[in-house]
Amino acid sequence: MGEVDIAIEEVKKIIKQNIIRDSILEKENDFEGYQKLYYQTNENVTDYLNLVDISNKENALCVAGSGDQTFSLIYKGINEIDLFDLNKFTEYFILGLKNAMILKYNYQEYIDTLNKLIRQMTKPSEINEIISDLLLYMDEPYKTFWQTILNYNWQLQKELNIHTNFMYGLNVNAGLKIIPQFCPFLTSEEDYNKLKNKLSNVNIQFTYCNGIDLSKTFNKKYDLILLSNILDYVYTCWGNNWPMQNLNNYIANLQKLLKSSGIIFLHYIFNASKPFYQSNFYQPCLDFKNETYNLNNNQQMLLVRK
Repeated sequence: MGEVDIAIEEVKKIIKQNIIRDSILEKENDFEGYQKLYYQTNENVTDYLNLVDISNKENALCVAGSGDQTFSLIYKGINEIDLFDLNKFTEYFILGLKNAMILKYNYQEYIDTLNKLIRQMTKPSEINEIISDLLLYMDEPYKTFWQTILNYNWQLQKELNIHTNFMYGLNVNAGLKIIPQFCPFLTSEEDYNKLKNKLSNVNIQFTYCNGIDLSKTFNKKYDLILLSNILDYVYTCWGNNWPMQNLNNYIANLQKLLKSSGIIFLHYIFNASKPFYQSNFYQPCLDFKNETYNLNNNQQMLLVRK
């Protein structure tokens, strides 16, 4: 069975699980395999990418997530990006569906359509029409994936006489509207068109891997590494009471992937109860060239330089 076939079967399980609430399905843990998606970022990407000048950066290593970080980097001029994630579904969502939406829609259409996809009350017929129209803007294997998923969902709901928006059930933040100002490419119609014009000249590669082992998976040198808030989840690999030396070792290994003037967007902190330098949790980072920036809404971004 090929990778696309595996992806289709795994996402079918998620769809069925959400449509038939009492079905019992085997599923992997919450951080691996094929899982629900983040349709939009809940980080203020606009603010933290404005902290430093990245106009001279050429390539980046970036967590996939919702894809908003990736498209923001492209908007900022980075044209070679290696994506990674433990959720394989992110590849089909970002490089298939979301990329197609940007290619097809104008600024307001993109925002309105993405909000439709994540709205519980959107009719299944509308979802089918939206995704069917987007297939023309997708490369293989994403076109095959989404066409097969559409056919499966339509047949399943017909058999069960259920009429629900299956895309709503695939969203982690179900029902949460997108916040345009969080993404630099959505700040205005002009910014959105700037991103659209850059997409055809970008090389994006997706790798399924654990963010803890990046130095073992990648051997390039990057201008920029963007990790979002994956340090919030290191307990899944290191345990709940992991030794602080793990963080030092992690940063040291990441720096092996940096060019001489490279930057690591190491951690996005949602609820910064006190400044970074007063936090015992992040104390090991003080051994490196780091900077902490306060953002809006009591949030922070931690940068580490080469």
